[in-house]
Amino acid sequence: MKQVFKRPESLIDVPAHFCPGCHHGIIHRLVAEQIDQFGLRDKTIGVASVGCSVFMYDYFDVDVLESPHGRAAAVATGVKRSRPDNFVFTYQGDGDLAAIGTAEIIHCANRGENVTVIFVNNTVFGMTGGQMAPTTMPGQVTTTTPFGREVATAGYPIKMTEILVHPTIS
Repeated sequence: MKQVFKRPESLIDVPAHFCPGCHHGIIHRLVAEQIDQFGLRDKTIGVASVGCSVFMYDYFDVDVLESPHGRAAAVATGVKRSRPDNFVFTYQGDGDLAAIGTAEIIHCANRGENVTVIFVNNTVFGMTGGQMAPTTMPGQVTTTTPFGREVATAGYPIKMTEILVHPTIS
């Protein structure tokens, strides 16, 4: 029988511990497939912060650093500047990137740092109980917004991707 699907070499062969319905496993696979496709495994350094992203060192067969909450972009900047020949990426959730790490990621983008950012936006603080996050959509029900996010009191979600595409206004 012809094998058409296999685990990427950049992923460690261990059972996943993520919650049912979580997309981290799929995202890990996609990232690992690209690391393998481009032959970057021996040159890759991942930077994880808090939340479920921190577990990437259990799954990726690459060097991984942990950073303080919200500071993955700042740590990745330092790593890339000290190791310019390495492929450096962050793996961050919406709480980490769009809440406490907003300043770091915006300044990283504004400076045009040569790092890759994997932004896992599930629109809730998933690891701590599903509370409203900065990216929660209007009307979305969370544990802290049982009737949905009210724009009048909570504001609109922060559109991080759009902000990072155009971090400065000319």
